[in-house]
Amino acid sequence: MGNKRIKKLAAAVCMTVVGLTAGMMTTAVFCPSVTAPLQTQAKAITTVKKKQNIKMKKLTPALKRKIAASTPAENAGSDLTLRYPAARLTTARLPQGYTHDDTYYYYLSQLANIGKHKNDLRLTRIKYKGFGKYTVDYMTLKQFGHGTNLDCVTVDGVTWLWTGSDPAGSSQSTSTVTCFTFHAGTTLRRHGQYTYRIPVSGSGGSRYAANCFPAISADGRQLAVRFTSNGGQQFQIYDLTDGTTIRPKKVKKTVRIKSTPGDFQGFDICGTTIYTLEGTRSRSEMRELGKVSDFAPIRIRAYDYKTKTTMTRKIRGAKAISHREPEGIQVAADGTVELMIASHYKELYTCANIYEVKGGTK
Repeated sequence: MGNKRIKKLAAAVCMTVVGLTAGMMTTAVFCPSVTAPLQTQAKAITTVKKKQNIKMKKLTPALKRKIAASTPAENAGSDLTLRYPAARLTTARLPQGYTHDDTYYYYLSQLANIGKHKNDLRLTRIKYKGFGKYTVDYMTLKQFGHGTNLDCVTVDGVTWLWTGSDPAGSSQSTSTVTCFTFHAGTTLRRHGQYTYRIPVSGSGGSRYAANCFPAISADGRQLAVRFTSNGGQQFQIYDLTDGTTIRPKKVKKTVRIKSTPGDFQGFDICGTTIYTLEGTRSRSEMRELGKVSDFAPIRIRAYDYKTKTTMTRKIRGAKAISHREPEGIQVAADGTVELMIASHYKELYTCANIYEVKGGTK
């Protein structure tokens, strides 16, 4: 499955970005060719406290193999093909979003949902090298919100990661979307190098999107921002330039659809179609929690805003995996659809499993 790339004439561009201009908040001096930590990034958290839920046993090669072996094989009737089995993330809390470029997979998880670390996120980067073989490093994103969606685009060899940012007060409701580059062992606070407030289309600039998250089209040329509005979902689509730049007041397309019946778990855009993912954790876990009536299966919904057609697909598969909560979707230009499903390993560690949906978007 190819990542979202834009091939341009190589040019190392340095830019100073300060203040708020045309809806864009920017906060750093950035040079794509520089590999040193950015000025907006501080030292990584080196002391891991138990209450942060990230103090875990050393991830040895043997443990990696045991964790990978915890992902069951799919049966013939499954809609899924296992791409990468369970890999342990750098926090024990569940991942909320993921993306990948041609080299790495990136997973976004919360550090806590209460206390001073509420809204702090851990961004795990994994390079897969075979069954139970992978490298792991991470960044910390302090006060970024819930981490519901994560996406990326590669321009001139530089991968720009996009997510929601700047949560309002103590809530997890993000007030901006932001992009940044990955630098292992560093920390970002509230947002990245490029940050945008999104005026609600039709409001005349009097209202801004809340609880907003971005996704990037398969060709890397469009960025969609999702937020809830009037009890439904609103998507505002923008032209994306150089992987970093949108014009918040220049909305290319506004799409309004009903809320997903099941728990919303992420979205992506490809061409004129928006794909949403929904579903809860496994029925057995919901039963243990006394919430079996709230169980919802994994579903992908496709909304083509050009033809105004809707397609819903219930996903069978990953039935024997522990926890089994869908947490992200990626759609490639060739129609390949990939899902990330979270699992537990012996109730000690949270893991990410990557599946390809048979038949893709067809």
